[in-house]
Amino acid sequence: MDSIELVNSITWLERIGLSEGLVAACIIGTFGLCGILITQNSERKKEYKAFLRIKFEELVFRLVDFAAIIKEVEAKRFLKNYEKTLDVDKFYREGGKIEILIALYFPELEEEYVLFLRAGANLLIAQREYETNPSDSILNILEKNEEAFDQVYDDFYKHIKSCSSTYAKPLKRRTMLSIK
Repeated sequence: MDSIELVNSITWLERIGLSEGLVAACIIGTFGLCGILITQNSERKKEYKAFLRIKFEELVFRLVDFAAIIKEVEAKRFLKNYEKTLDVDKFYREGGKIEILIALYFPELEEEYVLFLRAGANLLIAQREYETNPSDSILNILEKNEEAFDQVYDDFYKHIKSCSSTYAKPLKRRTMLSIK
């Protein structure tokens, strides 16, 4: 900006009745407001990342519990006098909770979860069939469904591990050294 433009700008400010100090205060205030907005946005992002981490951990714990429900029924076949049967309502209730978490927060897991749920349901159906009508042919079907479930579970687990770097990163904590 050359000196003529500067003089014209100062003259214009004087004509509208604004002092240079008032203009400087307005500019500083605008920058300060921008800084506050940027800081608030950054804090919201950190809070959302922490929220997603909590939801991801909840999802993983629910998946492990859900797989345990299925494996528990699978294990009962090998135990004598094991009278606990599968609570089908619990199976669908727990599966529904997982499905909601995935739909709301982790849609990239949805396809694998559907495969996991389907393999689990197929295994449970085969287990029920074997309980009511134990035979070698049904046992073969049951064993195939167990293998299929284990494979789907392993694949799903690998996919979850690949997503964990996105959601379960340790949050950077402030230490006394980083504050100084």
